[in-house]
Amino acid sequence: MKLDLTMNDRHNLRFQSVYSGLVPQIARLVPFNDSEVTCILLIYYKYSLQNGPSARRITSTQLVNIVIGFQQLYDMDVVDRIVTLIAGGRKHVTPLEFVHYMTILMSRDMERKMEFAYMVYDKNGMGINREIISSSVERFFPGDDDEVLEMRLDMVEFLLLKFDEDQDGIVSFEEYRSIVLQQPSLLEFLGPIFPSNETRLVVAYCTAIYSHIPEMGTI
Repeated sequence: MKLDLTMNDRHNLRFQSVYSGLVPQIARLVPFNDSEVTCILLIYYKYSLQNGPSARRITSTQLVNIVIGFQQLYDMDVVDRIVTLIAGGRKHVTPLEFVHYMTILMSRDMERKMEFAYMVYDKNGMGINREIISSSVERFFPGDDDEVLEMRLDMVEFLLLKFDEDQDGIVSFEEYRSIVLQQPSLLEFLGPIFPSNETRLVVAYCTAIYSHIPEMGTI
């Protein structure tokens, strides 16, 4: 039986041979059922075919394009950071890593989203400092005239005052989490990371992640 009518018999058979054993293993680790994991891996497999008929993995460059396309996210610093976190800086992305990316993409778990967002912002693994905040704020207020520069400085000071509770110049995860739990709208305070609810719903339909559709459809 063909799993995907857009692929020929040879590719369907090869997919089942290579990935069928992975499906139950991965499904035990993620909030998707076997059918949904299969659909996600079919997407992964189709991308891998672009690397040659015998290829079994997708590249980090392909994941960059997937992040841009799936999330409509065009801040390349953020895109590159997401890909680095998913693939660990390697040139290729494993099937499990790709499914892990999809769990983050579709997640509505605030704790999980806070952890991932903080890691995206914390580029050096040493906390969110003034330099990181300033760099992000600069994208919010482009230009170099005096008024813009003053607005940037004011915004940086405001964000540090808001998040840096112990005033040590570093926004720790605990400080970030504390503020976001009080004001969830500040989850992405240094710029977009996650797709909108509407985009996630489209992705759910297109990837046959049906368990997420009713939940998102009520928003």
